[in-house]
Amino acid sequence: MKDNNKRSGFYLLSDNSDAFVARFALATAAKKTLDIQYYIMHNDASGEYLAYALLAAADRGVHVRVLVDDINLSGRDSSLKMLSQHDNIEIRIFNPLTNRDWFRNIEIIINLDRAGRRMHNKVFIADDAVAIIGGRNIGDEYFDDRNSLNFVDLDLLTTGPIVSDVSQSFNDFWLSHWATAIEDLSKVRVMKNQLKAVRIRLKDRWRRARNTHYFHSLQQSELTQKIISKKIPYIWAEAKLFYDSPDKLSVNSQEKITHFGPDIMPYFEQAKDELLIASPYFVPGKEGIQWLNSKQQLGIRIKVLTNSLAATDVIAVHAGYKKYRCDLLQAGINLFELKPTARYLHSKVKKLIESSSTASLHAKYIVVDQRYVFIGSANIDPRSHTLNTEIGVMVDSKELAKEAAEIFKRTTSQKNSYRLLLEQKTPARCVLWLTEEDGKETTYHVEPNAGFFRKLGVFIMGLLPIESLL
Repeated sequence: MKDNNKRSGFYLLSDNSDAFVARFALATAAKKTLDIQYYIMHNDASGEYLAYALLAAADRGVHVRVLVDDINLSGRDSSLKMLSQHDNIEIRIFNPLTNRDWFRNIEIIINLDRAGRRMHNKVFIADDAVAIIGGRNIGDEYFDDRNSLNFVDLDLLTTGPIVSDVSQSFNDFWLSHWATAIEDLSKVRVMKNQLKAVRIRLKDRWRRARNTHYFHSLQQSELTQKIISKKIPYIWAEAKLFYDSPDKLSVNSQEKITHFGPDIMPYFEQAKDELLIASPYFVPGKEGIQWLNSKQQLGIRIKVLTNSLAATDVIAVHAGYKKYRCDLLQAGINLFELKPTARYLHSKVKKLIESSSTASLHAKYIVVDQRYVFIGSANIDPRSHTLNTEIGVMVDSKELAKEAAEIFKRTTSQKNSYRLLLEQKTPARCVLWLTEEDGKETTYHVEPNAGFFRKLGVFIMGLLPIESLL
């Protein structure tokens, strides 16, 4: 018998518009605190919309804490320092590089052992009562606001006891010696009165955004209507949060105290019927292949979804994954690769993705026996295992598992993905890509829809000994 007092509420954010709405709504409704932790926070349109909401919250008296990894912050010190001039806003940078200008690129190369270790966590917490955890960073490509590339991603909106654990994870990182206040890090001179200009600019951009097609699509978002009616259909279930210690960045050996892998593996080990695995960057390594093979031999159905070469945003990772593709297929693993033309995967409302936009998988989740669902920031690759800190939540819910499995099913349909097969003819171990195009079944014998330079890049990357960095 489950203890109802330990249950938390969960709502899947599979739609990119809903994902933005949820974050903006939490920032707008917060009364006391906002704790925000991300690997990437772009200063593009959606990033500035959320910055406007955070600044407005701070003006209401909400204490805002922002913790962001330094790897993508080149040239951002002055804008972040301006925001931190607000009495209610604190900004800290995780694992900051010493050089704050162009020379940071050289520092990354020279000091790769430290600079290559990053905080990959993604957390958005309001009033220690509601949180969002999952795969999305902050940027237009995560919220369907780009014309070139938009990610297929997945988050969980959650409330209840699990939020206390999420808040504890944030505090562990916030108080870590790896986190440095922007004021202590940047030498850029910023005057407090500059904050007024920032406020005016962000407010003006938000006002102009309200007349755009994107803003109107947000108004039509399913979650927007549920928030307005105060009827978010949470699924209530027991869950457990897993997250790496910040000290994982300073420990070479993967000790249990810094790395949550050993704690979460029993959930996957107990699988009896089925494993559905979605990982945009999938480099299982020899140990991963052996583990998947052993489960397949026990009669467990295993399906893996990752990016095709045409869809991936990191071709170096595809080079690492490609080495294991035939081994996976020979082991009997069902392997699917997302098509760059995948469309309208989650929303019943027409999405904003233009026909010229490329779809790319960014969701990271695993469904075990249609009962357990793990959603978080971790990929199945060496980087997530050894170099990055990660976070995720395991939910024990058949209902939520069913929803996640349905998303997996739609994403791996022949319209949206390629199913990989081993060609039986000579030469042996040739891969075939089976899909549907224009209503007809189509088979490719080479990486489909990938240009010459992408294929050349993968070939060159495949020659380099960089798998441990992927």
